[in-house]
Amino acid sequence: MNAVLNVAFPVFAVIAAGFLAGRLALAGAEDSAALNRFVFRFGFPAALFALMSGASGMTAKDAKAALAYGASALAVMALSYVLARNIFRAAPEDAGAHAFASVIGNAVFLGLPIAMGIEGWARPFVTLMLVEGILIIAVGAAIMSPRGGEKKPLADRARALILRPLGNPLVAAAIAGFLFASLGLTLPAPMRSAFELVGRAAGPVALFSLGLFFATRAMPPLSQTLGRSLAIATMKMLALPALSLLALSALGVADPAYRGALALFTCVPTAVAAFVMASQNRRYVDETAAAIAVTTALSILSIGVVLIMFA
Repeated sequence: MNAVLNVAFPVFAVIAAGFLAGRLALAGAEDSAALNRFVFRFGFPAALFALMSGASGMTAKDAKAALAYGASALAVMALSYVLARNIFRAAPEDAGAHAFASVIGNAVFLGLPIAMGIEGWARPFVTLMLVEGILIIAVGAAIMSPRGGEKKPLADRARALILRPLGNPLVAAAIAGFLFASLGLTLPAPMRSAFELVGRAAGPVALFSLGLFFATRAMPPLSQTLGRSLAIATMKMLALPALSLLALSALGVADPAYRGALALFTCVPTAVAAFVMASQNRRYVDETAAAIAVTTALSILSIGVVLIMFA
């Protein structure tokens, strides 16, 4: 219970502060967008580079955690796609958006600030972020892409699939830090302090911005999207954490920090990135926004449970 009070309460209090600022018109949607740009392009990339550049190379536990999450996420994504096509009679692109929202988590704006505050959780959490950034986002983008039209050559599509995640500043920064450490390089102390200073600002700014986002966006029509939202929430908040933890246990990883980081990573709500990608494709927008609202509300309970069990 102390973990919930000491870690979760400040997190949701900062989100509430952002929400209140938006409702009182002390800040607006344009402020949320500016804060998000800082977090996404500068704050968390600086934090991730500092973290990974000071760590050793990938260990066996890192690889097993990555495998447990990656395999489980792909399985849940495939099942969600099939259910969307057969139960909700969704078009292929809509089913792709449904499947992506059932897996992609708010690791950056909600999970990472918590993981960085608990000893031993940050490293495995960032490893899972790499898997999500490289594998899940690439697969999600592929299954959400419009069908038809002139198809590009296979080599071009494969190249785009590999390079697309590198355009994500978070993935690029984490990989750069990992390579930096793998080469045996070290950052001078003043430079490391500068990276860490910028990185420390990212967590609270991200949380405040998340609350501001919900305050400045019109609520989606939950009555029309409730069935799909609950289906996404069930896969995201129950099936994915359970399957991932079972896989990690089957792989023989009993380290509490890795189990806790994996549980936190998989129980965070659907990421705003799902809404962004749905908006870009102009498909499944209301359903995705509703799923974000539902899973964010449920995450108050799910994150509390994870912290009580693992922190």
